[in-house]
Amino acid sequence: MQVLQGMDPDKMIIILPSALVAMYLIISLQKKLCSGSNPHIGLILPAICFAASTILAVRPLIMAAQEISGGLVLLCLRMWFTFNIATLVFLFPYYMRIRTMRTETASKKSAAE
Repeated sequence: MQVLQGMDPDKMIIILPSALVAMYLIISLQKKLCSGSNPHIGLILPAICFAASTILAVRPLIMAAQEISGGLVLLCLRMWFTFNIATLVFLFPYYMRIRTMRTETASKKSAAE
Protein backbone atom coordinates (compact mmCIF):
# COMPACT_ATOMS: atom_id res chain seq x y z
CA MET A 1 0.00 0.00 0.00
CA GLN A 2 2.88 2.35 0.72
CA VAL A 3 4.13 1.82 -2.81
CA LEU A 4 0.83 3.07 -4.20
CA GLN A 5 0.84 6.13 -1.92
CA GLY A 6 4.15 7.39 -3.27
CA MET A 7 3.40 6.52 -6.90
CA ASP A 8 2.82 9.13 -9.56
CA PRO A 9 -0.89 9.19 -10.55
CA ASP A 10 0.03 8.95 -14.25
CA LYS A 11 1.90 5.70 -13.65
CA MET A 12 -0.97 4.38 -11.54
CA ILE A 13 -3.40 4.94 -14.43
CA ILE A 14 -1.26 2.67 -16.58
CA ILE A 15 -0.19 0.03 -14.03
CA LEU A 16 -3.51 -0.80 -12.34
CA PRO A 17 -5.54 -1.54 -15.51
CA SER A 18 -2.60 -3.50 -16.89
CA ALA A 19 -2.51 -5.61 -13.73
CA LEU A 20 -6.25 -6.26 -14.02
CA VAL A 21 -5.88 -7.34 -17.65
CA ALA A 22 -2.98 -9.64 -16.71
CA MET A 23 -5.02 -11.19 -13.89
CA TYR A 24 -7.97 -11.71 -16.24
CA LEU A 25 -5.75 -13.42 -18.81
CA ILE A 26 -4.14 -15.70 -16.22
CA ILE A 27 -7.50 -16.72 -14.76
CA SER A 28 -8.82 -17.32 -18.28
CA LEU A 29 -5.80 -19.53 -18.95
CA GLN A 30 -6.55 -21.46 -15.76
CA LYS A 31 -10.17 -21.98 -16.80
CA LYS A 32 -9.02 -23.22 -20.22
CA LEU A 33 -6.53 -25.63 -18.66
CA CYS A 34 -9.24 -27.04 -16.37
CA SER A 35 -11.81 -27.45 -19.13
CA GLY A 36 -9.68 -29.78 -21.24
CA SER A 37 -10.10 -33.53 -21.48
CA ASN A 38 -7.65 -34.03 -18.59
CA PRO A 39 -8.65 -31.60 -15.85
CA HIS A 40 -5.57 -32.45 -13.78
CA ILE A 41 -3.59 -30.16 -16.08
CA GLY A 42 -5.46 -27.41 -14.27
CA LEU A 43 -3.27 -28.07 -11.23
CA ILE A 44 -0.19 -26.64 -12.97
CA LEU A 45 -0.81 -22.97 -12.13
CA PRO A 46 -1.88 -23.61 -8.52
CA ALA A 47 1.22 -25.78 -7.98
CA ILE A 48 3.51 -23.08 -9.38
CA CYS A 49 1.78 -20.45 -7.28
CA PHE A 50 2.00 -22.60 -4.14
CA ALA A 51 5.71 -23.30 -4.66
CA ALA A 52 6.49 -19.62 -5.32
CA SER A 53 4.55 -18.47 -2.26
CA THR A 54 6.31 -21.02 -0.07
CA ILE A 55 9.73 -19.98 -1.34
CA LEU A 56 8.94 -16.27 -0.87
CA ALA A 57 7.60 -16.81 2.63
CA VAL A 58 10.47 -19.04 3.82
CA ARG A 59 13.20 -16.89 2.31
CA PRO A 60 13.42 -14.42 5.25
CA LEU A 61 13.84 -17.37 7.63
CA ILE A 62 16.69 -18.72 5.54
CA MET A 63 18.39 -15.32 5.31
CA ALA A 64 18.22 -14.76 9.09
CA ALA A 65 19.22 -18.29 10.09
CA GLN A 66 21.00 -17.30 13.32
CA GLU A 67 18.55 -14.69 14.60
CA ILE A 68 15.21 -16.47 14.19
CA SER A 69 12.67 -14.87 16.48
CA GLY A 70 9.00 -15.55 17.10
CA GLY A 71 8.04 -12.32 15.35
CA LEU A 72 9.85 -13.33 12.18
CA VAL A 73 8.18 -16.73 12.14
CA LEU A 74 4.75 -15.11 12.54
CA LEU A 75 5.56 -12.62 9.79
CA CYS A 76 6.56 -15.44 7.43
CA LEU A 77 3.43 -17.40 8.31
CA ARG A 78 1.23 -14.38 7.56
CA MET A 79 3.10 -13.83 4.29
CA TRP A 80 2.56 -17.47 3.35
CA PHE A 81 -1.19 -17.27 4.00
CA THR A 82 -1.46 -13.99 2.10
CA PHE A 83 0.51 -15.21 -0.91
CA ASN A 84 -1.59 -18.39 -1.09
CA ILE A 85 -4.78 -16.42 -1.75
CA ALA A 86 -3.81 -16.60 -5.44
CA THR A 87 -3.43 -20.38 -5.10
CA LEU A 88 -7.00 -20.60 -3.83
CA VAL A 89 -8.21 -18.41 -6.70
CA PHE A 90 -6.52 -20.77 -9.18
CA LEU A 91 -7.94 -23.85 -7.44
CA PHE A 92 -11.54 -22.61 -7.70
CA PRO A 93 -11.98 -23.30 -11.48
CA TYR A 94 -10.32 -26.70 -10.98
CA TYR A 95 -12.70 -27.56 -8.16
CA MET A 96 -15.71 -26.43 -10.19
CA ARG A 97 -14.63 -28.55 -13.17
CA ILE A 98 -14.12 -31.66 -11.02
CA ARG A 99 -17.51 -31.11 -9.41
CA THR A 100 -19.16 -30.73 -12.83
CA MET A 101 -17.49 -33.91 -14.09
CA ARG A 102 -18.71 -35.86 -11.05
CA THR A 103 -22.25 -34.61 -11.60
CA GLU A 104 -22.11 -35.58 -15.28
CA THR A 105 -20.88 -39.11 -14.54
CA ALA A 106 -23.51 -39.54 -11.84
CA SER A 107 -26.26 -38.47 -14.23
CA LYS A 108 -24.92 -40.81 -16.94
CA LYS A 109 -24.91 -43.71 -14.50
CA SER A 110 -28.46 -43.03 -13.41
CA ALA A 111 -29.60 -42.66 -17.03
CA ALA A 112 -27.94 -45.96 -17.95
CA GLU A 113 -29.72 -47.82 -15.15
